[in-house]
Amino acid sequence: MTVIAIYLIFLVFTLIAIKLIQWARKQSRAAYAFGAVTQMFLPDPYVQRTIAVVQENKAPVKKQKEHDGELKD
Repeated sequence: MTVIAIYLIFLVFTLIAIKLIQWARKQSRAAYAFGAVTQMFLPDPYVQRTIAVVQENKAPVKKQKEHDGELKD
């Protein structure tokens, strides 16, 4: 019984993957929606690195805006 369940789970995941690949090749809205929802609920394994990269990228932009006089606090 357990072996059959494992094969069925594998089969279901394989069919889902095939369908997602077809949607992605067609650039379907469903593929984009599924990707966005999946990204929201899956944890980011590199959270600290991502935060550091975003902070580093924001610092030069903020300094440039301050230099140009666009940023007023």
